[in-house]
Amino acid sequence: MIAAHNVSLIFGERTLFKEVNVNFISGNCYGLIGANGAGKSTFLKILSGEIEPTTGHIEIGKNERIAVLTQDQFKYDDHKVLDTVIMGHQRMYEIMRERDAI
Repeated sequence: MIAAHNVSLIFGERTLFKEVNVNFISGNCYGLIGANGAGKSTFLKILSGEIEPTTGHIEIGKNERIAVLTQDQFKYDDHKVLDTVIMGHQRMYEIMRERDAI
């Protein structure tokens, strides 16, 4: 399970998140929905450890992992969809490239 416990993120006087608590359970699929600028990408950066929340913490189970692709609509135009998804797990992508080189 991946969980956010009392996660808040504050920029100056702007509160982006306040005391967010959520559990992501293995085997389920989740989506983040919101307007542009609502903080969806920022929340994913907190989950992945790229940025630290102002308060609270993220808990990732020992058999769980988070893979992240950057948000760049043109960066992956020259790649197959499956390759692009696997790029989110750097080690797996390296192994795949080594295999393909053989």
